[in-house]
Amino acid sequence: MQDMERSNYYIELQMYCRGHYMTIASFDRSSCEKIIHELFDELRGDRQASDLRLLRINLLLNDNENSKTQLRSIHCTLDELAENTKIIIKKTFRSVNFD
Repeated sequence: MQDMERSNYYIELQMYCRGHYMTIASFDRSSCEKIIHELFDELRGDRQASDLRLLRINLLLNDNENSKTQLRSIHCTLDELAENTKIIIKKTFRSVNFD
């Protein structure tokens, strides 16, 4: 089986406040691209922002020279964020302990 290339991915949680998004949490995921996109596909929410979805989860790739590129974004409610955080933590735990 071919080794999957690993990269530095970040999952960033943001909250809309006073006209802009502020980062409230960040998960560092050194993982292969396929696995990180599969994880992001499991998250609940919508690609479009709305008055009901004031929380946002971004998938970022740390490029060389410490610049981050946003790859994907999903907007969610507080309940969806709670479920998404649970998904992220479970996947991270499995990755750290069983890789």
